[in-house]
Amino acid sequence: MGKGTTTALMSWAMLLLPTPLWAQSPSPQTSPSAKAEPRAQAGPPTDPIVVTARPLPSRAVVDRWVRDLSVRRSSDEPMSRLSEPLCVATAGMNAPFGKRLADRVLSNAERLKVRLAGDKCRPNVLILFVDDGAAQVDWLIKHRPGIFGDLPYATIRQLRHDRGPIHAWHITAIASRDGDKLIQGDNGIPVLRIPSASRIEAPIQSMIVAAVILIDRPAIVGRTVDQIADYATMQTLAVVKPQPSALQNEYASTILSLFGHDAAPGQLTPFDWGYLRGLYSGRATRRTSAQYADMARSVESELAAESKAP
Repeated sequence: MGKGTTTALMSWAMLLLPTPLWAQSPSPQTSPSAKAEPRAQAGPPTDPIVVTARPLPSRAVVDRWVRDLSVRRSSDEPMSRLSEPLCVATAGMNAPFGKRLADRVLSNAERLKVRLAGDKCRPNVLILFVDDGAAQVDWLIKHRPGIFGDLPYATIRQLRHDRGPIHAWHITAIASRDGDKLIQGDNGIPVLRIPSASRIEAPIQSMIVAAVILIDRPAIVGRTVDQIADYATMQTLAVVKPQPSALQNEYASTILSLFGHDAAPGQLTPFDWGYLRGLYSGRATRRTSAQYADMARSVESELAAESKAP
């Protein structure tokens, strides 16, 4: 399913848009700490400034944020994450823009210890810039329905009627705890060989086979390349709800608000990093309750580090 799906994705992208830009090896980037910063000039002594840190949200609150943002296909299926090496392709913008965007996504993934594919790989993440994403989705539903894989009809219908500037979806597949894929049984019914039961781990894992995000070109006006790349990172490496309004509060924010709020973050936020690090830490076969707990702890750690930063 994986190879056929990604081949279909690229075939469609090549027909729809200019030749995709392939970007697999992140370009060397200067560390922010290595940049020269202006030095403060000595001046007359002043009264000390006392800064009072905000109290961090409770574990229950963080856990609710994580659960509200997350999307699962079924109650007994772990949360999906990318299992194959990441290969990114972009199209619809000029080459320098696309390369910088793809490099940033790959660099973010590398920080999460997600494996990266080599050059001339088969892309499993497509970031496409279009004139009208809603119209493109409608055309795909009518002429290329296979592009949506086994996405539930209700989800496809929501995409079709969404008039916003972003249309994103994932194609997922399940495998056994040991990584065995579905096979065709003697009667033509797919069969999955499940290992012995475990109280600690789920018998299956959910894999992101491919991720597609369509971004309307008019919507990127006023946004930086890094913002768009970080948004794409969050949207493609995790299956999340597109409008996480519960996170727009005094404690935490998310880059997912980029196309819905004027005062959106400039990059992946501590919550975003905590969410993704928790998702990609540990085994993919953790039961969902363990995944949520790891993600909540990771978010707490990131928020605590931010609160201590000068």
